[in-house]
Amino acid sequence: MHKNILVVDDEKLVRWTIQQSMGKQNVRVVSAATGAEAMEKLREERFDIIITDYVMPGFNGIEVARRARLLQPESKIIMITAHEMILDRDEADRAGVSSIINKPFMISEVRNIISDLLSEQRDSA
Repeated sequence: MHKNILVVDDEKLVRWTIQQSMGKQNVRVVSAATGAEAMEKLREERFDIIITDYVMPGFNGIEVARRARLLQPESKIIMITAHEMILDRDEADRAGVSSIINKPFMISEVRNIISDLLSEQRDSA
């Protein structure tokens, strides 16, 4: 059974890299360039994992996480950021973020976290 992942990042290269790296993992990756676009996709279909950038035009990753949590409370949320110093980890926790990954990141780190979160979902099902 395919798992669905939503990648929300204003950087096309980040979206593409994650999508390419997960292609052989029996995972379907959908991408969005903005938080608003992500909300449209979250209303249209269910995602097992949502990966969102922290700093984006419009609303930021914390707001994406909060809104996603209302629409799909069972989804796991991963936040990626190049701004670790300004990210409020307590606020991220309250928004439902499961993991935080710092940019630049190794794609293997992203794959490992996704794999761990999907395993947790299988175990709790």
